[in-house]
Parts: sequence; structure tokens; C-alpha cells
Amino acid sequence: MKLIDSSKHVAGPTKIFMTVLILLIAVGVLQVFIVQIAILWQTPSRAAPMKPKKVSDQEKHLEKIRNSAKQFLPEGTIHLVYEFSDTPTFSPDDQKQQEVYDANGSLLWSGLQKNRPYEYLSWTEVPSGNEKLDEQRMKQIYTITPEFSRPLEIPVRSREKIQQVWRYDPTRQLFVGYRADGTNIGYIGSTGFTDSKSRAKPFGTLKMFTAWCPQGSFSPTLLWQTSKRVYEINFEKQQVQLIFESTKENIKQMSLHKWRDIRPETPQDSKIPYQPLIMCRTEDNKHHLIMKNPDEKMTVTVDDDWWCEALSFTATTQDIFLMRPDTERRVPSALRKSPRLALEWLRKVRSKPYKQWIELYRVDDQGELNLLNRYDWTIPARPGSVVEASPPWLKVKHYACQFSSPLYDLTWYLLGGEFRALSSRDNDLISGFADMVRELRPGNSILNWLLALAMAGFVFRHGWPRQTSRPKLIFWLAFTLVFNLAGLLTYLALNHTPIIKCSSCGRSRCLAQVNCLRCGAELPAPKRRKLDLILNT
Repeated sequence: MKLIDSSKHVAGPTKIFMTVLILLIAVGVLQVFIVQIAILWQTPSRAAPMKPKKVSDQEKHLEKIRNSAKQFLPEGTIHLVYEFSDTPTFSPDDQKQQEVYDANGSLLWSGLQKNRPYEYLSWTEVPSGNEKLDEQRMKQIYTITPEFSRPLEIPVRSREKIQQVWRYDPTRQLFVGYRADGTNIGYIGSTGFTDSKSRAKPFGTLKMFTAWCPQGSFSPTLLWQTSKRVYEINFEKQQVQLIFESTKENIKQMSLHKWRDIRPETPQDSKIPYQPLIMCRTEDNKHHLIMKNPDEKMTVTVDDDWWCEALSFTATTQDIFLMRPDTERRVPSALRKSPRLALEWLRKVRSKPYKQWIELYRVDDQGELNLLNRYDWTIPARPGSVVEASPPWLKVKHYACQFSSPLYDLTWYLLGGEFRALSSRDNDLISGFADMVRELRPGNSILNWLLALAMAGFVFRHGWPRQTSRPKLIFWLAFTLVFNLAGLLTYLALNHTPIIKCSSCGRSRCLAQVNCLRCGAELPAPKRRKLDLILNT
């Protein structure tokens, strides 16, 4: 009996939860469908064709300067390198035709890139998609498909054949080694090689890794990044070196310069004496530089308003440099937490000329920055770049989302808004949920609350004669206010019971309640009929 009673208490809330969940999904699908129909029906407005404007030679020259790459010499001088667009796409880089200008726009040199008499600083770069494997890609690799799942295996080989295979175990977050005959070698984890499973320590959750074969080797070396650490793993020597460790903040970005020792130097390689460099940017926007030959570490702190994603570093045997590009069109930090304010700011500046600039800094031994050079230029307002009125489908979306639950706005506030939600792009579940909330949230609109109040008023009018208890009616009123249209539909699905007039007081009453809530009279017993054999006997 206790089990039956407890199941009754669970069944009611479960039925309400499942019903409102299904209806929230249904309402969301309907809203998306309405918006898509509005987009399909919308006909883009075409502006009247503009007569081509005659461009002077001076304007052509300025346009060429604006489209030039801004490059720095090791002593800090800036050059503007213009590459002709009519160069065949598949031509080698050294066959491209270039012009080099100074900061005043005066031509310094023209010819093929391979004959260029200047050599410019190169900078740290984030490994490209073909050079790295990140957390999301690892999840795809280990997803079991109808065909097979693909483990991550690192071979150790001589020139002729594979001698060892190190297989990554994502559950234990370490590598397990096997010989060519299948026998176990041991384990490689965060503390290095061990032949004991119990002594092997996990690396931690993988964020990204890149691999290369060093000079004179046929086996890959891995640069392995977790949330707070960067390891260099040499499987041939069975060695693990901790390159960098952040004690507090997670690593947000890692970029490299000349770190991967891939091939011997050739006459075409750089004559600038670089130091191999890794830059790790943590979530507190501190840039940690790790160099080797000789080994050196340094932390550089920049202004909070700087565009940290665009900063690049390089290190020579004499100096460490930072390159900082920026633009007036970048949203100010004070507005980035509010997508609405950020969009309004962008609309205001979109039709105006704006400045771009690039700065070169030298980093001293204490991590302080000293400005060496700065070059800025103005981008003119483009014809037709005037901010247009919002397209009709945006208005349709605005009104369709007014039938969403206000809980979406609360969730969006807890997520931290657009710019913080974008930082969770490496998690498919969180990013998908954030996208859904962003698209369906009503935007804390007065209309949304007026609709909720109107629906609650309908629930009160509908539920008053059908009520079985006052607390239950109050619950459904609050439920409708919280879930809006989905709440109203849930109420109707679970509470649409018939009503009759009470034989005693004449008011409407619910058939599901034995006693009338107003006068207390019981439901009248049905009259006997000839076919009621049991009662007649």
C-alpha cells in the first residue's frame, strides 16, 4: 500500500513535467517554423544601381596602401607590402608579384617575392585545422559509428617498419604502449613512462594537441594541451616534459612560433635568429611566453580593453616583440556583455569612416611593453553601407518569441549573455542549448508579460468553476505565468473536465469534485430507470 501511495505522488508531477516539456518543444518548433516562413516570404529590397564613380590615381594609390600587408623589420621599421591580385591562384609564394612601400606611401621596391631584399618578422600562430586535433574532434573520433570507432594511435617506427604503437585511452586519459607482436610495453601519463598501471597518472582532459616528426626521426612528437598544462611527449624516447602549468586560470589559447623542429634549415629559410616560442593565453588575459635555446619563461600582462585574440608574439636571440592590430569598429568592452547594446553600437558606426592601426612593442626582461612603432590608416565609408531598417522577418521573430516562457530570459541571464555563451563553443551540448535559448527568449518584453497575464486570466476564468481546491488553482495560475503558451496548453490538456450547474445553489461546478465548493451539496444521484435491473431487484 505504501508503494502504491508513493507512486500516486510521483505520477502527478511526472505527468505535468513530461507534458510541459513536450509542449515547450512543440511551441519552439512552431515558432521556428513561423520565422522560416517569414524569411522565405520576404523579398530582398534591391537598391537602384549606382553609376560607377570615377576614381583618381591618388584614390587608387590610397586604396592599394589600405589593402597592403603591414610588415615589420627587426629594427621596428614598418613596410606596406602590396600583392597583385592578378597573380595565378596556384602560383608558388615566391613567384608572386609584389610592391613594397614605406610608411609615407613611397614605393621602395617592386618585383617577385623571391627577389625581395627585405626580411620581415614572423609571428606566433594558432595551429590550423590540419595541424591540430582539438577536444571536439577527439569526441568525434571516439564516437561509435555503425562501421567502427577510431582510436588515436601514435606509431614509433624505424625507416622500414612500425616497432611500437601507443594508443590513447580517453577513460584513463593516458597512453598505453604495445609492441609489434601485441605485448604491452607500459603507460605514458603526466609523470612520464611507467610499466605499472597503478602508478600511471592521467594527463587530464584534452583541449588540443599538435604533432610533428623532429629532424632525423620517423616517429611523431606531440605537444599536448589540457585545461591548465602543456606537455611535450616523445614516444620514441618515452619521455614527457611539462612545458607550462597554470596554477589558477585555464588556458584559453595556445600559439606557436618555430617550436616544431621539422626539417633542416635551407638557404631559403629566415636569416633572423629566432628563438622557438610558445604563447599560452589564460582566461585572465595574461600571456605566458615559453622559449627554448636557451630556456626562458615570461608573463606579459596587457590592457583589459585590448583585442587579445589578435595579439601575436615573436622572439629573436636579442629581443621579444608583440604585434597589436586593432580597429575603431571593435565593440567597446563596456558594451560586450549586452548583445543588444553591442548591436546598436555597430549599427551607429557602420556607415561612418573608421580607423585601423597596428602597433609594434618590445617586451623587456620584466614583461613590460615599450612602443616601438605605430601605423594607422582610415577606411572610408562604403557606398550603400547605411544601416538598413530591420528586415520584416526579425519583427515576425520578435512577436513569435513573445509566446515563449520568461524562463528563457532567466536562463540567458545565468549563462552570462552572448559573449560569455560563445566561450562554451567547445561543448556541443552547452553551445546548442545556448543557441536555442538565444533564439527563443522573449527579451524581457512587456508584451510577453501581458500575454502571460492574459493567459493566466483565461485559466482563472476557465478553472474557477472546475476547481477542486484553491491551492491547485493558484498553482496553475502561477504555472501559466511562468511557462506562457506552453503552460496554458499544459493546463488545458490536464484540466479540461466538464461542468454542470449545482442542483442546490445553481452555480457551475466540476464533476470531478463530490461536494460543491460553494454550498457543499453532493452530486445528485441518478434517477432510477426501467433498465436499472440491479437497483430494481
